[in-house]
Amino acid sequence: MVSFALMAAGGGIVVASTAFFRLADSDETELTHLVLLEYGFAGLLLLVGLGVLAYGLLG
Repeated sequence: MVSFALMAAGGGIVVASTAFFRLADSDETELTHLVLLEYGFAGLLLLVGLGVLAYGLLG
């Protein structure tokens, strides 16, 4: 049975990850280590968000 709460949480996490991808890609962040940190955090959020979505669909 699909859980709406898990689907909403997963979708929200995926949207938050896109914000971090856009921040890392912007010109506001100039230091290389901060850009790598932002890309890493965005990738982690995307992975967690998609995992929550999959769990919501399968669970």
